[in-house]
Amino acid sequence: MVQDTHGSSSVGISVARAGSAQTFPFHIQAIKSPEHMTKFLPSLRTLLQLCVNQDPASSSIGFRAPLSDEAADEFWMATASKLTETPRVLHCFVLTADPDAADVLATGSIVTIPKATHRHRAEIVKLLVHPSARRKGVATTMMRHLEFFAKNSLGREVLTLDTATTTPARAFYNSIGWREWGTCPEYADFADGTRGDATFFVKALRG
Repeated sequence: MVQDTHGSSSVGISVARAGSAQTFPFHIQAIKSPEHMTKFLPSLRTLLQLCVNQDPASSSIGFRAPLSDEAADEFWMATASKLTETPRVLHCFVLTADPDAADVLATGSIVTIPKATHRHRAEIVKLLVHPSARRKGVATTMMRHLEFFAKNSLGREVLTLDTATTTPARAFYNSIGWREWGTCPEYADFADGTRGDATFFVKALRG
């Protein structure tokens, strides 16, 4: 991974296909402003809708299905408005096939906590991967980018996140070195209206 001080990076992911390994290049960049967000808005809208509407019984990311175009756009533009706040607490990233592409394969964000007693930590939120890009190393690449940025650009020492207990994401976070520390019963509703538990994770960035 090659990363600059603005949170952009170019990466190559090796994927085994038909007995051979192929490397696919990807580019991760930070969304810098509401204007910058508009470039990716159609793709981000579709990505969010797929993550909510495709399997509502396993989607627990804060939305009910079916998620409309208007509701998806409202979320992303509300996210974009936070990019210019002072102090800045949100950093949003997108992963595309190349630096000029507008089709988002994955996104993830970091939220910092603007309290004097919490300046050592941040939270990872809204890690979303397009169904066509799953199981190809994309989620791991985005997570490594977020961890690197949190440590080296934000000076954070600890990251936290949560995910629905019964989804594959739980096993994924365990597999990439995050420590599971607890489960909260009936934490949030799934997109279909049923209620589920949430599992919480932490990762130390020291060293």
